Amino acid sequence: MPGRALTLLSMVLLSVPAAHGDTAQVERMFLERTAISAADAACNLFTEPERLALKSGLYQAEGELLRANYAPAKLASLGSEVRSHAKSLGCDHPDVMQVAGTIRASYRQFAKTNYLEYPAANSTWGASRSEHDDWAVMQTDKTTGIVFGLRRGEKFDELRLAVGIPAKGRAPSAAQLILRDAGKMRDPWLGSLFGSASASARPPRAVARPEWAGDAEESENSTGDPIYVFYFSQAAIDRMQLLDPREIVHLELTPSPMAKDKTPVTVAFETGDLRAAHAFSLIPKLAQSAAPAAAPAEKTGH
Repeated sequence: MPGRALTLLSMVLLSVPAAHGDTAQVERMFLERTAISAADAACNLFTEPERLALKSGLYQAEGELLRANYAPAKLASLGSEVRSHAKSLGCDHPDVMQVAGTIRASYRQFAKTNYLEYPAANSTWGASRSEHDDWAVMQTDKTTGIVFGLRRGEKFDELRLAVGIPAKGRAPSAAQLILRDAGKMRDPWLGSLFGSASASARPPRAVARPEWAGDAEESENSTGDPIYVFYFSQAAIDRMQLLDPREIVHLELTPSPMAKDKTPVTVAFETGDLRAAHAFSLIPKLAQSAAPAAAPAEKTGH
């Protein structure tokens, strides 16, 4: 397989694998994208937008394989093998040059897409490249209407991990995320130390560490309804992206001391393909000079 990883060009390398698709095809995508990413690291083949698109596709292929129960160790081994092979070819190898050209051609079409949905096991991350959308990446809890994801700041690439809570009653006094601490437990938390399927159970304190929201504001959602927004640190994004796509994070809201009901509210969100959605949302719009020239307007005779 490593010898073929840079020559399998029957598919568009930046296409998004369908959820629960053919795992053999998704594995091939994973190997191809891993190989050409290694060649790019050695040879600087792509622009940063092209690189972000490639990363997005690579992360999604990896997530799909993990959800198909591929062992993380197997993926790590396959990835290491094809990276070594790709680097051994050298920057001027015909296969490297050919695949790099295919990536660039694919990107010109891919970059016209402004919104994609990236899967988790039972939900999705909606990812937007529009600077007009407050949420660059978002997952919504259907029961509570709470939104979790990456919210844009004043700059296009200024993204903050946040939750948006419908403003019904008093704002919570605090918000925290409970997630596995990769420094304490390297393996993903999928429900128990012995592989139980109850993945919605929060990780025990011994292997978890909370992230507390530091900033809060009142805002509006896309339909103009008021929401309370709580923001987490950059470190929380980094920790989220270290998680396995099959893992769950728990948002816990502490009610206001003045609220009638002082029961904490806990909502579960899926990690899913957050890394892929994040990379996609950072791809800037094509420069005007890179876009196809508009056809001249037809004369009307007036």
